[in-house]
Amino acid sequence: MKKSDKYSRLNARLNIISSVKAPVAFMMPEAIGKLVVRSSVISDYLPITPNYATDEVDVDFIKVLMATDQLITFESFRPKGAIDTAHSHPDHHSVVYQKRGRVEMKIGSESFIVEQGDTYFHPLGVVHQHQALKDSVRIETKVFPGGNAIASWNKLVGMELESNESNT
Repeated sequence: MKKSDKYSRLNARLNIISSVKAPVAFMMPEAIGKLVVRSSVISDYLPITPNYATDEVDVDFIKVLMATDQLITFESFRPKGAIDTAHSHPDHHSVVYQKRGRVEMKIGSESFIVEQGDTYFHPLGVVHQHQALKDSVRIETKVFPGGNAIASWNKLVGMELESNESNT
């Protein structure tokens, strides 16, 4: 393999992130399209109201850590006792690492107690629900097999872009 071929493939892979230009809801504008995001400097979580439960208030507080057209990774705080509406997503899978706390997680017809250090998965189209048994923090990556992650994410969190604001 020629050295120039190796660098050409590497540059193509780096373009996956650097090509992201559109606003990403709950992500620092200066972090969009970067290979390294200094999430450690984000001190506050922001409250979200998902489009599937517009009356859901003070359930999840987030900060977006990384965004590409195929995935969104975020950190989420959920206070003890908070429970979201049972729901499913037609366009993405989720892989979640429980960073702190304890939750009851329902995935399909099964229930699990998820504790600090545990990881779980819920595939697209499967009904799921989280209830915080303690104040909890999770790191979640939503994987969008069909792409269009940023537009889908912005819509999910109730911040859909106007039609003239496209993801280029």
